[in-house]
Amino acid sequence: MAIALALVFGACTTDVSTTEVLEVEVAPELVDCVGVAPMKCMVVDGEFFYGSIDGFDYEEGYVYKLRIEQYEAYPGREPPQDASKYGYRLIELISKMPA
Repeated sequence: MAIALALVFGACTTDVSTTEVLEVEVAPELVDCVGVAPMKCMVVDGEFFYGSIDGFDYEEGYVYKLRIEQYEAYPGREPPQDASKYGYRLIELISKMPA
């Protein structure tokens, strides 16, 4: 009986990828940070942002407000050790103001 229940519940699980829409602010300059190796990072909402935002062309000297989509980059499986669980896509450039 326990084996049958485990098979039924195991068959009911599905990989559901989730997305979330975020409004963020991007600082006007890149900063030194360390990921796998030393690199330059954007500062998004006051925190280091190690990845990229698909469709967004960053230019230093401007403060950006963006609407972005956060999605699971590797739905249903573990990401590589040097990769984020999430990917990001630009939905809308809300504003671009000189710093």
